[in-house]
Amino acid sequence: MMQPTITIQLKEQIDSFLKELNKIIPSTVTISTNWGDLENVYEHNLKSQIFNRRLQFNPFVIVYCETASDIEATYNTAIKNKLPIKVRAGGHDHEGECNGTNVVLIDVSKMNRVSIDPNTKIAKIGPGIRFESLTSILADNNVMIPHGTCATVGIAGFTMGGGWGPWTRKMGMCCEHLVGATILLGNGKLVNLNANPETGSIPDLLWALRGGGGMSYGIVTELRIQTFPLPKILHRFEIEWNPYSDQNPDLIEENVPTIQVLKKWEELITSENTPRLTGTNLKINGRSWDNNTPIDTETIAHNCVFYGYWEGDEASLTDAINKNFTGVLANYQFTIEPATGADFHHKNNYGKNLMSNWDRESHSKILSKLNLLQGTPLQPDEDLPAPHKITSRLVDKNGLDYNNKNGYQQLLKSLTSSLILDGNRALGLFNYVTLGAIVGDFYTQKAEETNSAFPYKDKLYTIQYQCWWNTETEEKEEFQDNFAYDRTNRALDWIEASRGFDIPNTSGAFISFKDSSIPTKTYFDKSYKRLIEIKENESKDPYNHFRTRKTII
Repeated sequence: MMQPTITIQLKEQIDSFLKELNKIIPSTVTISTNWGDLENVYEHNLKSQIFNRRLQFNPFVIVYCETASDIEATYNTAIKNKLPIKVRAGGHDHEGECNGTNVVLIDVSKMNRVSIDPNTKIAKIGPGIRFESLTSILADNNVMIPHGTCATVGIAGFTMGGGWGPWTRKMGMCCEHLVGATILLGNGKLVNLNANPETGSIPDLLWALRGGGGMSYGIVTELRIQTFPLPKILHRFEIEWNPYSDQNPDLIEENVPTIQVLKKWEELITSENTPRLTGTNLKINGRSWDNNTPIDTETIAHNCVFYGYWEGDEASLTDAINKNFTGVLANYQFTIEPATGADFHHKNNYGKNLMSNWDRESHSKILSKLNLLQGTPLQPDEDLPAPHKITSRLVDKNGLDYNNKNGYQQLLKSLTSSLILDGNRALGLFNYVTLGAIVGDFYTQKAEETNSAFPYKDKLYTIQYQCWWNTETEEKEEFQDNFAYDRTNRALDWIEASRGFDIPNTSGAFISFKDSSIPTKTYFDKSYKRLIEIKENESKDPYNHFRTRKTII
């Protein structure tokens, strides 16, 4: 007899929430509900989607807030009516913690304004803006922030998660440049947090927002980030070894041992002589392997792609590549993107070429090479939402091979697996790692000066294991009649096996590469205890309304 009572009570709470909210929020604010006729339910489902299509949610209500006052009204009305809330900006949380079922979803994607102080060059940024727009606006003003590589990622979650990207070697994580924020606390009140411009001291809550994860401490309504001058000239580039065949997307040219590429890349990021390499990522694709066949890690070859941002002209970049990649490593394919930077008129298109392929594989390109698009224009899919699963760890400061513990060899073994089936790539199912450089001039020279919750300033790089499928719109529309589904469980098993794989000289995990099976403490390490104290003492949230599986408590 209790269930109908609970259902009726919940219905009354939702009804009360909507009636009260509509009295105090502008009529221009869009509100979506999950009931009504089929057309409304369908539209609400579309609005409920997040970047990871593997995860599906059905919030009671979505409120598209346009101002801090809208957020304040929505949050307070939801809490008054005892309804749980979630917050969505870019929607890129890999575990879907930016949405939920049977919740009030506060969507801040329309809060996308940007202004730049002409004197301090501090950018005031709405939490909903995405990198394609944000970086283009900044570049047009000859300034930049340490952004990411995916054009559709939102600034808020990115910054609070740390903020790795193609500027990390030179400028550090984006969170290191967060000098202020406006945040709604658990008591429903807005507060301004600012670093002291004279002493550099950071309020506790602002320190927590600087890499301590999203959602835990409140709802951010504005970020204030110190920009840096956009370099005069900048080149994006990629170098590929062991490319895939155009005729068989699972067959590679086995010319260069992967271990040599990996060692050279690690050598370059730890060198004091590569300051122009502002940031870099090494992608290594997994390959199918028979468990009964020994793996010779000194000779085995995987498809490898070295991505980078280079501060300088094309001649200096080409010279650096020629000097560093000799012998067997000289067998590569080299691509340089057109120059951008403060000296170029097209800098206002900066955000249209952030190199999303740093993090993603493209089924569109495979189909194009196989002539299966039948004349259809190539539609880039690296920024498109798709089902996926990731996990991560980081490489300790002395490198994978410290004390001769075979870290290189174990990493390559984890990428060579019977769980990765031959033919996966032709079906648009991808298993690979991306290695993201952290070490560089910034953390080598300034780590002790930083004052942020990001705990892994002394690590060399991240290791991000990734599994993606159905990146193409046509594949999503195949629904259940898709041959990839005969393989996805084993591909996901590979992620689980990789999570616990014994790789010496690795530890920790990166919260922006969220995997809910990893303990929360692992993500925040030495900052964990202080972050809990700040949450308990500063966020004014005794009932922990700001909670997800991987919030600090």
